[in-house]
Amino acid sequence: MALPTGKIIARPMVVRACGHSQEFQHYAVDKYRAQRLAKFQQTRCSDCAAKLNEEQQKISEAMPKKGELLRLLPIGTQVSLIRTNDGAWGGKLIADGTSVDMISNDGSGPQALIVALAKLWVTKTGVGLKDVEEK
Repeated sequence: MALPTGKIIARPMVVRACGHSQEFQHYAVDKYRAQRLAKFQQTRCSDCAAKLNEEQQKISEAMPKKGELLRLLPIGTQVSLIRTNDGAWGGKLIADGTSVDMISNDGSGPQALIVALAKLWVTKTGVGLKDVEEK
């Protein structure tokens, strides 16, 4: 679905997913206008998208590396894995009284699921996260 070319007949202000209003262009001939408008409303404005990317980058930098994640788990950590009917792996991790669970729908194996569970546990507890504000 490419951007249409031709004469712009209207420029209404439309609220984006981030809550900001932004101009949306109506072209004289645009058979995909409804789809473009729906996508426009479901996405963030460029400023909010950049801000979100920056925040996610800071969080990513604060997250320990894969090997460190597993070493951060305390003694007595329990991990249980299950294979679902559709072939996906699910799991639950319990450590220091905090429980996290997830199902891996991306086709990765049980090893990747254990790392993902550890990352989720670190995010939930804050154990081992580097100070995000110091950078």
